Amino acid sequence: MSVGGAGERTLGDQNGPRVTGSNAPGEPEVAAFARCWNDGEFFLAHEVLEGLWMRRRDDGLRGLIQLAVAVYHIEHGNLKGARIMIERARARLANPANAPLAIDLAMMDRYAESVDAALRSGEPRDAIAARPKL
Repeated sequence: MSVGGAGERTLGDQNGPRVTGSNAPGEPEVAAFARCWNDGEFFLAHEVLEGLWMRRRDDGLRGLIQLAVAVYHIEHGNLKGARIMIERARARLANPANAPLAIDLAMMDRYAESVDAALRSGEPRDAIAARPKL
């Protein structure tokens, strides 16, 4: 985590921030999701974002939740569950009607695509380590 310009807090890497604090005060769940995701706590990432999704009912949020659950399933050997969640997540992450969010949904959809390919090739655990940092 670093501090951006004008007192703005950001989560990201040297390629530029992925999650900005500009809307984090109103949506602390997004920043909490990013921290859990980066720490490899995928079930917890899903849990912390669920309340916000229930309030907003936005497909982008639901796609992030389903992506986190898919990765959790891979960790625990439930590849069938992971495939189902990836398919659902991809449709939602790519929805052009998604509300603006501090997490780059297109980047997360590209990652979900790579997880889907890894599931098909039989090497899904490699995709966990290759996840984007938020």
